[in-house]
Amino acid sequence: MGKIERIEVPAADRDRLESLVGDRNTSQKVVWRARIVLLAGEGLRATEVAGRVGTSTLTVRRWRRRYAQAGVDGLLKDATRPPGRKPLTAAVIQRVVDMTLH
Repeated sequence: MGKIERIEVPAADRDRLESLVGDRNTSQKVVWRARIVLLAGEGLRATEVAGRVGTSTLTVRRWRRRYAQAGVDGLLKDATRPPGRKPLTAAVIQRVVDMTLH
């Protein structure tokens, strides 16, 4: 993963991002992501954007990278994550049932 120091935000994307930031019905996490991309598109470095938005440099880089790969639509939804726990195996389920019944 290379560092993205500057991203180009086309006028159409900029308009869409600004409308997301200005819309009172947009969720705050999307507004936050849009602000990151808008500030990065102005040529600010990740540390400067992080200071203005109030987040870490790593988070700023993550969302700039997501925008570079997927555009504005990539900012609108969270990435899918694997479940926190693995499902129980059939053997464990059977053991619990046996312990419960006997």
